[in-house]
Amino acid sequence: MKRHIRPQAGSIVSKHSSLGSKSGWHLLSLLALIIAMPTALVWGPSFVHWVAGPTGVAIESTNAIQQIPGWRVGMLRPDGLRIVPSGVFDASHVLNPAQFSDNAVRHAYWVATRIPATLNKLYCWCGCENRGEHRSNLQCFEDRMAVSCPVCQGTAEIAYRMTQSGIQDAAKIQAAVDAKWASKG
Repeated sequence: MKRHIRPQAGSIVSKHSSLGSKSGWHLLSLLALIIAMPTALVWGPSFVHWVAGPTGVAIESTNAIQQIPGWRVGMLRPDGLRIVPSGVFDASHVLNPAQFSDNAVRHAYWVATRIPATLNKLYCWCGCENRGEHRSNLQCFEDRMAVSCPVCQGTAEIAYRMTQSGIQDAAKIQAAVDAKWASKG
């Protein structure tokens, strides 16, 4: 024999109480997810960094250069360069030289496809990096910046001629670029 318990007057127990309990848990779970997702997005990378510890040597050496007191992009570093190279050694992002009708522009973009690793180490005196657009002379050729800029084109040409004559040291090339363009940038 089943025995039914009747709710007493004023009691909040009803046949819907189990449904109310389930929806309460659903709402609580939803609230937990709403809080957990942004927390994971904000603190997740920090947690991973904390668990993994310090990373590779290449990052440490780059950071050492960036930690020279008072140094900023454009200032001469102890290694003779004026930027921290980005690590790009190919011309995969350089615009296709064939798209330009002007011979000088076409030649400059062609040069960028020939010596991308060298151009990636060179500071461009046009000042484009001060506007947050580029970090190296190579990046001037990854968009249309160099189309109308004689400084970008001239920097690449100096680098090309010097590498063709056997000079591979980016600091020596940067010195020649500085001698030509520093007063114009």
